[in-house]
Amino acid sequence: MRDSAVRACLNSLEKKVVGDVRTDDYSRLFYSTDASIYQVQPLGVVIPKSLEDVHAVVEEARAFGVPLLARGSGSSLAGQAVNEAIVIDFTTHLDGVLEINPEEKTVRVEPGVVLGSLNGRLAEYGLQFGPDPASANRAVMGGVVSNNSTGAHSILYGMTADHVRQMDVIFSDGTRGTLGPDSLTRPVPNGTFQASIQSKIKTLLSAPESSRIVSENTPRHWRRCGGYNLERLLPGSANFLIPQPDDFNLARLVCGAEGTLAVIENVTLDLVPLPTFTGIAVVHFDNLSVALSAVSLILETDPSAVELLDGMGMSLCRDSPLWRRKLESFVDAQPECVLITEYFGQSESEIEDKIDSLKMLLASSKAGAGSVVKVMDPSAQDVVWQVRKMGLGFLMSKKGDHKPIPFIEDAAVPKEHLAHYVTEIERFCKGLGLRVAYYAHASAGCVHIRPLINTKSAREVAMMPEITSFAIELLHGNGGALSSEHGDGRSRSAFNKAFFGDELYGLYSDVKSIFDPQNLLNPGNIVNAGPMTENLRFGDGYTSSLPDLHLDFSEEQGFDRAVEMCNGAGVCRKLSGGVMCPSFQATREEEHSTRGRANALRAAITGNVVGGLSSKRLHDTMDLCLECKACVSECPSSVDIARLKVEALAQYHDAHGTPLRSRIFGA
Repeated sequence: MRDSAVRACLNSLEKKVVGDVRTDDYSRLFYSTDASIYQVQPLGVVIPKSLEDVHAVVEEARAFGVPLLARGSGSSLAGQAVNEAIVIDFTTHLDGVLEINPEEKTVRVEPGVVLGSLNGRLAEYGLQFGPDPASANRAVMGGVVSNNSTGAHSILYGMTADHVRQMDVIFSDGTRGTLGPDSLTRPVPNGTFQASIQSKIKTLLSAPESSRIVSENTPRHWRRCGGYNLERLLPGSANFLIPQPDDFNLARLVCGAEGTLAVIENVTLDLVPLPTFTGIAVVHFDNLSVALSAVSLILETDPSAVELLDGMGMSLCRDSPLWRRKLESFVDAQPECVLITEYFGQSESEIEDKIDSLKMLLASSKAGAGSVVKVMDPSAQDVVWQVRKMGLGFLMSKKGDHKPIPFIEDAAVPKEHLAHYVTEIERFCKGLGLRVAYYAHASAGCVHIRPLINTKSAREVAMMPEITSFAIELLHGNGGALSSEHGDGRSRSAFNKAFFGDELYGLYSDVKSIFDPQNLLNPGNIVNAGPMTENLRFGDGYTSSLPDLHLDFSEEQGFDRAVEMCNGAGVCRKLSGGVMCPSFQATREEEHSTRGRANALRAAITGNVVGGLSSKRLHDTMDLCLECKACVSECPSSVDIARLKVEALAQYHDAHGTPLRSRIFGA
């Protein structure tokens, strides 16, 4: 890819796009990270105001041979939302709920609508979208579909692909099409790119060997989202939690493709009814292995969810006064871990009976459980779920360079193998001198395992592929999946050939070539990936340089460590619930989120932008921060942007003088 082609493409887009086309270093910087451990500077950023703008971007990218990346809120944990490409941000303007059909229990949405906001609208009809990732308060539906997401209630609702009915897309050649049930029999004009895709996919999957390859090499566990969903086009080739219709729906192939096959314009989704009553039993354990061994027993009581909180996460949660109060409202003393066990029912008494049955079963079976805290009040249940969904953030709030990072965190195994899998991973990591943290979906055999690694250390980074290879051996032996909700991205795509085998990986490569022959759509994800250790945000060569500071940041281990506490989770992009972040909620601009400002500060101290802490552009980025301190209490990592802003302003005034307004008002 030549620089001249990129410049020509962006220049052309500036004339054709009604929305914004941004090419300056700071604008690109804001989209260089997501919630993963990676950082990749995009070629440019487009904020489309309409689907016609999106269409223009795809057409121009094809014409000039420039890669593009359709991006949502950037809450992805595997790095699939960053790339050396033109980024299309759907979240600012393309966030419409186009149609709600209560009778059919369907909804049609644009890619940029936030899942939590959508469910707020759907609740008026007694409906919701079933899969519920922990990031639902900022994750947008384009990302949820592209990632084939799921969440705490996956044992009821399965994967997003189980709920995708139809989508309108823009193909890599710039033409538009509709993908839905009976994609092969739906009339499509001859000679079109869509007709070519449908014909080639039919030929590919009609080959006698294809069904065997897919059937033999697709993980048997129903909770899987790695690779391409070819098993959803071949009846009987894989196990599903929710039975699949035999309708050859290509929309389910694009679902989970991480934006590598087509650009989604809108998607029609199936909905599920809201539960009538809910209740929670918080089961305490003093041993993680004992807790995981008890999961199969707990599942006999028909819960709607069983979620794990481990000791490290709870300990870090207690470091925040706000979150400590919430945690201690349902956790007794300091257990090693708890299993948050939820029940649905038609009445409160039915749920009370289920929890009583659980207590008796645990006691009679001598499962090793401690106290069981019953939570029936809806507002108290909300607090439990708030703490659980912040589990990742609490883990990432650990101070210092060793962080519980995601790269093998998304594996899932059959529940009967869960304790063995976790024990073996912990043993292997301990042999390397690494501690391990855990959280998440025990009910589905998916415990998010995160080794504590210092990615600034080349020695420890070299352990990551070693640990992943060991995990793959375990998964092959235990019928598990390497990716079960977070996708492949940069973390796992490089291991897809080893995990799925040469034959199935070859089919995946064929699918990519059929849909995207120029390799322009989010290249390097799922197939043709680079090493997992490339483009680390805090890699071996990461250094920072600081001027003399005005404030004391010794408690945070330095100004640079205070900035680095932002892990990119994007909780600051939520549109409701709490205060953080008022400037983002007003502007819907990544620049004016806590994450955006942290990215700007980090770039300033690492020399990745001109001017350092005294630059005018950094000053503009910090300007709309109200210094409300909501980020201190609501960001799970307690990133104190207000205090960091004070230091940045002092550095700016040192270089440019203190304006009269600031001298008068002390700002």
